[in-house]
Amino acid sequence: MLPGGRAVLSGGVWNAPELDAAYNGGAPLPNLFAGAPEWVTDQVLNLRATQGLLSFCYWWDHGAWYRGESPGADRISAAVPGVWSSRIVAEIVCQVAGDASAERHREAADTLVAAAEAGVVTRNTLSAVFDAPADDIDGAVYQLSLAGRTATVTAPLPRDRAISLVRAYILGRDLDTTGYPLDQLAAERLEVGWLVFVPTEPGELAIGRALFYVADDGVIEQSSSSTPPSLYTEGFEYRFRRRGSAPVS
Repeated sequence: MLPGGRAVLSGGVWNAPELDAAYNGGAPLPNLFAGAPEWVTDQVLNLRATQGLLSFCYWWDHGAWYRGESPGADRISAAVPGVWSSRIVAEIVCQVAGDASAERHREAADTLVAAAEAGVVTRNTLSAVFDAPADDIDGAVYQLSLAGRTATVTAPLPRDRAISLVRAYILGRDLDTTGYPLDQLAAERLEVGWLVFVPTEPGELAIGRALFYVADDGVIEQSSSSTPPSLYTEGFEYRFRRRGSAPVS
């Protein structure tokens, strides 16, 4: 899988006649990438590509499968696992991990498949399944990140940093600070950031008073007390998640 509704299916069968003819009979190798878009690169291909053993490459784009000089589907089925359901995929993962009988591995594989479907895989999710010293966790994380299947966790922004960002934001835009002393900026923690503002004095009624929402990734949104924070924060949190810093539920 790749972002934007795209995908690549590639691999090889051990007895591909095209490869036999090329390596043992001097025939030209098939042009598997004829007509392929620029995003079909080594990074998204089966490792057989680097060994000269790739015998098919399909790519999915704009709602359809395409192929260059790859064989038809009936001749590649032996190389494609039976990934017809989440349960079967988890079982295949267990077999690849080498311990399909252990309950711990079955549960970890179920979690990994569910996380991949939701796009929230982490290094720990992978390590719970593939725990052998030779397992390439870095490579697995990279492949899943290319597919948009990983969760990037953003550390909470410190309170002082949120306040300093808002102060710089106000001064950089030369906003009117009359009755809005910047040395009195305060911050209240939200789920994915901070609400930064200058508190009102006791008994003071301030309509349209500036409010600043600072997400944990440092993005600032300016609003006002005319829109209650309880209403504004829903969209604020959604936009933060849309930027990829946390999964969208």
